[in-house]
Amino acid sequence: MPPKMRLVYFNIRGRGELIRLALHVGSVDFQDERIEYADWPVHKANMIGKDDTEQINTDILLTQMNMIRDDWARYKMDPILRKDQRKYLEERMKRETLPQFLNKMEQGLAVSKTGYILGGDLTVADLALFDLVDAALLDTPSLLASFPKISDHRSKIRALPKLSPYLSSRPFTKR
Repeated sequence: MPPKMRLVYFNIRGRGELIRLALHVGSVDFQDERIEYADWPVHKANMIGKDDTEQINTDILLTQMNMIRDDWARYKMDPILRKDQRKYLEERMKRETLPQFLNKMEQGLAVSKTGYILGGDLTVADLALFDLVDAALLDTPSLLASFPKISDHRSKIRALPKLSPYLSSRPFTKR
């Protein structure tokens, strides 16, 4: 029997509510663990930045990367798109959207003293960039040829002692 699923979210409806509703409708046995705001500092990983500026910049980068992922998923999986529409969106992603974003990340890493995207400590934005690039490399293996700083960043993240064992043992998937 698989382990019981655990949903950890604030003691509000928020974004967690849709997940709760779907789990109930799907008859999935899960533990609904709710956290009060006052208790949140004990639970969070503190990877969003050390000050307000880094936290805002982390949020901006995560939003941009989520938008890219959504656009990417759309041309790959949206069933209402015609073949010509898929092709157009794929070409736009590969010629414009992704290169423009990666150019900005390359510039940011070029001035970083630590090798992390925001120039300070490791943040979730670094992990998101690693994940986005990792996925993009499946479609475009030569993607990083023009982005040496992003390539270095990828190596740095891959070598993290707490992440490296997982990355070397995770199953290969196409997405």
